[in-house]
Amino acid sequence: MTGDELRRHRLHEIWTHLHHYPEPSMQEFATADYLAELLASAGIRIARFDSFPGFIADVGEGEPLVGLRADMDALQQEVDGATTLVHSCGHDANMAVVSTVMLELAKKADRLEGAVRAVFQPAEELGNGAELVAQLGVADGLEYLFGVHLRPQNELPAPCMAPSISHGACLFVVGTIIGEDHHGARPHLGANAIDIALEISAGVQRLKVDPQIPSSAKMTMLRAGGENLNIIPGNGTFGIDLRAQTNEAMTVFREGLVRVCGSLEASTGSIIKLDFRDEVPAAVIGIQAEEILAQAITKTLGDGHLRPGVVTSGSDDFHFYTQRTPALQAAMLAVGANVQPGLHHPQMRFEPSALDRAADVLLEACQLALVRSNTPLVPAR
Repeated sequence: MTGDELRRHRLHEIWTHLHHYPEPSMQEFATADYLAELLASAGIRIARFDSFPGFIADVGEGEPLVGLRADMDALQQEVDGATTLVHSCGHDANMAVVSTVMLELAKKADRLEGAVRAVFQPAEELGNGAELVAQLGVADGLEYLFGVHLRPQNELPAPCMAPSISHGACLFVVGTIIGEDHHGARPHLGANAIDIALEISAGVQRLKVDPQIPSSAKMTMLRAGGENLNIIPGNGTFGIDLRAQTNEAMTVFREGLVRVCGSLEASTGSIIKLDFRDEVPAAVIGIQAEEILAQAITKTLGDGHLRPGVVTSGSDDFHFYTQRTPALQAAMLAVGANVQPGLHHPQMRFEPSALDRAADVLLEACQLALVRSNTPLVPAR
C-alpha cells in the first residue's frame, strides 16, 4: 500500500475500534487509554487529566500555539428494543480524524513551524465537559483552536465543507415550587403549584428577544399532585429548555425567567427555587481561524467544495474554550458527510470517505496556522 493508503487504512481502523467500544459521558476511560497509547507509541507527548477521563497530546517543539479538540462520549439510546450506547453524534469520527492528524504531524515533527496540541475531552453530551477541561488551562496558551463535526446531508452535502459552525446557546432549568397542600374544597387557603407552574410557562412564553435572533423558550417537564384528586398540591417540579442563537439573547431569557418567578413568589407566598443546569454558550467564531479553515478546504479539496459557515440551533460545549479565553481564535470544521437519518439518530450513518477529507483539511489547517502564528505582523504605514 502507498503512504496515503496506509493512512486511510489506519484512520478507519481507529474509527472502527472507537465505534465498537462507545462509552458514556465522564466514563470514557478505556477510550482515553486506547487513544493515549496509540499516540504515545508515535512519540507524541501525553498528559492525562487527573480527576476525569481525557488527556492532551502535544507534538512539535516549544509551547503549542495551535490546538485541536476531539470529544469522546457516546449517547445512551434505545436500539432494536434495547438500551445501549451509540456514537450517534459522530464523536468516534471526530476522535479518529484528530488522532490521524496528530499521527501525521508526528511524522514531520522536526519540520513543523511549532507545536500542536490535541485535547481529548469527555462529556460533550452533558454540555459541561469542555468547561471542566478549559478550567485546567489547557487552551490558555493557544492562538488557534479547531474543532470538527460531521453534518447532516440536508445541511451540508458531501464532499463539501464549511469553515465554521455557529451553534446556539442552550440552558436547562429545573424549578422547584415549595408550598403546602390543602383541601380541594378550600382553594382559598393556599397556592396551587400547578397554577403557578402554568403561570411560569406563560411568563416564559411572553419573554421577548430580538425577532431576528432565532430563539425558543418552553416548559418541557411538570410534576405536581398525586393520586388523591381532592388535594390541591402545594409542591411541584418543572423543567424549562432555553435556546438562543446569541449569548446576549440567552441572558434576556435567563434574567426574564428570574423576574417571572420572583413576581409569582411575591403574589402567591410560595417559594420557587431555580437550578440552572448544563449552560452551553453560543459560538463566537474567530475570524482568522475561519479564514484558515476556508483556505485549507480550498487548497485541499478545490474551489468548488467550500461552503459558507453553518448556522445551527444545536449547541456544542466547544465554545467554552473561547468563553474562558476571548482572544483565542477558534472555529469548528463542518464536514459534509451525508449523515442520515440525522445526528443523534440511533441508526446514524455517514459516508466513510468524509473522514479522509476531514483529516486532510485539518492537517493543512494546522500547518497554515503554525505559519501564521510565527509570522510577525507588519505595522500599517
